Amino acid sequence: MKQKLFALLLAVALVLSLAACTASPSDSGSNTSASQAPAADVPDVPDFTDVDTSTIPGLEDGVLTVGMECAYAPYNWMQMDDSNGAVPISNVSGSYANGYDVMIAKRICEAYGWELEVVSSSWDSLTPAVQAGTMDANIAGQSMTADRMKEVDMAGPYYYATIVCLTTKDSPYASATSIADLAGGICTAQSGTIWYDSCLPQIPDANILSPADNAPAMIMQLQTGMADFICTDMPTAKGAAAKDDNLVVLDFSGTDGDFQFETEAERAENVNIGISVKKGNTQLKDAMDAVLSQLTAEDFDAIMDQAIAAQPATDDTDANLFVKLGRDMVQLLKDYYPGYLNGILNTIILAVVSTVIGCVIGLVCGILNTIPYAKQDPLPKRILLKVIRTIVRIYVEVFRGTPMVLQAVFIYYGLPYFTNGSVAFRGSSGIWLASIIVVSINTGAYMAESVRGGIISIDPGQTEGARAIGMNHFQTMTSVILPQAIRNIIPQIGNNFIINIKDTSVMFIISFTEFFAFHRYIVGVNNLYFPSAAIEMIGYLTMTLLASAALRLIEKLMDGSDNYELVQVDALTMAAGTYSHPNRGTPFDEHSKEQRDRNGSTRGER
Repeated sequence: MKQKLFALLLAVALVLSLAACTASPSDSGSNTSASQAPAADVPDVPDFTDVDTSTIPGLEDGVLTVGMECAYAPYNWMQMDDSNGAVPISNVSGSYANGYDVMIAKRICEAYGWELEVVSSSWDSLTPAVQAGTMDANIAGQSMTADRMKEVDMAGPYYYATIVCLTTKDSPYASATSIADLAGGICTAQSGTIWYDSCLPQIPDANILSPADNAPAMIMQLQTGMADFICTDMPTAKGAAAKDDNLVVLDFSGTDGDFQFETEAERAENVNIGISVKKGNTQLKDAMDAVLSQLTAEDFDAIMDQAIAAQPATDDTDANLFVKLGRDMVQLLKDYYPGYLNGILNTIILAVVSTVIGCVIGLVCGILNTIPYAKQDPLPKRILLKVIRTIVRIYVEVFRGTPMVLQAVFIYYGLPYFTNGSVAFRGSSGIWLASIIVVSINTGAYMAESVRGGIISIDPGQTEGARAIGMNHFQTMTSVILPQAIRNIIPQIGNNFIINIKDTSVMFIISFTEFFAFHRYIVGVNNLYFPSAAIEMIGYLTMTLLASAALRLIEKLMDGSDNYELVQVDALTMAAGTYSHPNRGTPFDEHSKEQRDRNGSTRGER
């Protein structure tokens, strides 16, 4: 086992060393963009700084907080420097956001003199974040559908996105001229989009896979042959084709073979991209519309071309698959190692802090759940203990019986939603607080049962003995039962810690930037899904193996040394008659008369 652990750590160190040798602080960001983005030929930003916007909900502080995935190129992506006008991501330390959405957001903020704050969030969390008031607006390539506009108000459009399909050059569907030519193909699209809900079902006999979680995952399914084609919008398809020469865009727009809608109004709502704000925040919507109305469809296209040109480049040189994998991993580490390290650090901190707090919660619940009571005890005591046990049981069953990802959604988005924003987790500190609360409460539910099991596993005779010498329940628990119970549940504590290292990966749903969340960000710009996943696998395995080794060391230290020496003289044991003399044994030993005579003892003789 030690040899395997050493070999794994050596391999990780080798990969990190290679990355360090190939990069330096001065050139770590040199490959972040394909080229310097060309200047877009668009009108100047209008000057609305004389407009009083201090009464707009959410803008009282002059800061526009905008949510986006930062993993949806060319609309938005994450990079490790501020080249081409990128802006910092507030909840991802050392990272910057860029893309079409960022360019539009900067234009709006410049018009009114607002400060721009970009928050990275998962696609499914964007709308709940606006509804809860943790974000002022979402500029994230969202279509202005009727269903979405029932939940939020939308400014815009700020882009008109043609719906297209994307396939590979060697695909039998590469020459398709209508959706009828795609009949029988295996396809997918991103979840929560019109591409999946409305467009793919129009293809005859289409074998529609489950929706992809995000755009990079959707493109990965196409590149790996899991899907024959995917449905998306023109900017996403052009951005992917710019990164991979093997991809072909299928544009059926303007023909009878295009995706059909009942009315032109329905088509418009499905191709118009808008900015979502909280329902009823018409002041912010109108302020954004005033800026967007200055731009034409041609202006939008010019800015989008600029965004596509600014996408970070990747090396697509043909090579052996394993060589290419290794090269891509080193390239990712070279360009993004600060983000990977920051993600690892956040993961470890969250896992350690939450496990400690969870153990405290579990310890309290476990003790409360095992306080004994008898029929002869006073009625108020029995009622109180029964109520406490019922509350603890409900807590344990609820948090053990529901996924942590849903608990995170309920706490982070639900509390602001049901309290009308009076209880909200704002900013990076709010995200940290919510994450610690969620993981700690979840861990505490599991630890409560572990502690209860550890307590009842102790021999009841020890409790009876403690009572016999006059110890109360508190003294018995703290001095006799808990020290043994805690030692017995150390393996379970370690198991929960290792689980937390991995399960913190679901915290991306509330925009917490741990190790896995960073993987989601970077694949959104370069589509190097598998190489980044390989780095994540090595990282998580290394963290869990190191955690296991540390916990085994702690167990060994708690057990003490295997070599010990018996005390030969103890007045108490001698008085009790249990002292074992090296030569004579104890007073209770049976010896032959010859043995007693040899030892000079007359014990046992009358």
